[in-house]
Amino acid sequence: MKYPKFINREQELTALKERFSTKGAEFIVVYGRRRIGKSTLLQKFMEDADGIYFFCRIESQKEMLERFSSQLAEQMDMEYIKEAPFTTWDSLLDFFIRNRTENFAIVFDEFPYAVSANPSLPSIVQDYWDKKLKKTNLKIIICGSSISMMESLLGYKSPLYGRRTAQINIVQMDFKNSCKFMEMYSFEEKITTYSICGGTPAYLIEFGDAPIGKCIEDRIFQKDAFMYNEVPFLLREELKEPRIYFSILNAISIGKTILSEIINHTGYEKGIITKYLSVLSDLKLVKRHIPVTENVKSRKGIYVIEDNFFVFWFKYVFNNMEMIEKNLSSELVKSIMEYNNKMCSRVFEKICIEFLLMKKPFNFTGIGSWWHKGNEIDIVAINDITKEILFCECIYTNKKVNTDIYLNLRNKIRYVKWGGSERKEIYCLISKSGFTQSMKKLAARDDVLLFDLKDLENIFIEEV
Repeated sequence: MKYPKFINREQELTALKERFSTKGAEFIVVYGRRRIGKSTLLQKFMEDADGIYFFCRIESQKEMLERFSSQLAEQMDMEYIKEAPFTTWDSLLDFFIRNRTENFAIVFDEFPYAVSANPSLPSIVQDYWDKKLKKTNLKIIICGSSISMMESLLGYKSPLYGRRTAQINIVQMDFKNSCKFMEMYSFEEKITTYSICGGTPAYLIEFGDAPIGKCIEDRIFQKDAFMYNEVPFLLREELKEPRIYFSILNAISIGKTILSEIINHTGYEKGIITKYLSVLSDLKLVKRHIPVTENVKSRKGIYVIEDNFFVFWFKYVFNNMEMIEKNLSSELVKSIMEYNNKMCSRVFEKICIEFLLMKKPFNFTGIGSWWHKGNEIDIVAINDITKEILFCECIYTNKKVNTDIYLNLRNKIRYVKWGGSERKEIYCLISKSGFTQSMKKLAARDDVLLFDLKDLENIFIEEV
């Protein structure tokens, strides 16, 4: 059996520890998508904190309170609580107020399940917080996976609105920390796995102990594998009207990236599409990209699926379900691995942005992609104050990069209208397979930054 690793999350863990160490009450909200590592974070925090961690389940309030009572009796050596369990949330909260004067954490993981069992629970917590809890040293931590429900619980119409003292949004890991889940893989295999799984810990844990093709076939392309039906499951669990969200994501996955194209493909009205795109953006599933030199109101914006696994799922699972259902996925896996470079190219650009942010040729005030009338540049980074601008192409092929890529980049930059005559231009190429001698000579002459996989590996992989 695979056990979750605690990787990264130092910032979130430190925030929880600091809040716990202070005197006075805390009402902390921890939220984020499923599989992202919220429970692992809270369990790690509780290793050194005095308190109780309770995982809410889909059950009646009576069953939930009896289970809480049993866990509390065992943990605090109070057998009488098990024999006479709490029957209301009021009695449970009163118990902690009476019996815990020092710093003590009460963690409700998957809190929305407790609310579904008793919709008045937010009002109960509000009443106790206002009258009693905020005068104690209790640290109430509620955690939830359902973004829409967590937002409704904390929105201005909710009884809990304005009561939280802190909130922590748990998001996907970056490539650097994702690599720590894949210690057995080569650096190139880490890029491939990240292109499939993204930075979601639960997905990364499924890989790393077998060849990538084998992992795809056994842990994604099997009807009983959780990753096979993961996308529909997440949409059903996280969102109301999952059918509409699915239609929008499918449209984007097949290249309908402009708002009008998404509207035409799905058949839904503009108001509906913009509303649902906003929720998908909050979930970090979709992102509106604009050329880095444009302002946020630019009409050049396009929508892309931001989550690597969702991109993979729509391309290789959704479009090949019949083949997978008939246990004919081996040929599909072979094709994926054969065209691995193509699959990784898009994600490689994101990895290169992360690399440049760590390498820092200069301090960036903006970094992203750029396009205009058929011309595209993979990465453009700017500094609005110093007028420095970096132009970078990312090439993920098995061939060494020759001078043509660089000369084409030089030709395209004249269309980038930013910085005027004062701007200082820097050129950069990042190649999977390195560079020809001709390109190296030209780079030396023109002072072009050249990086290959070894340079990236030196940045991303920490020495043990």
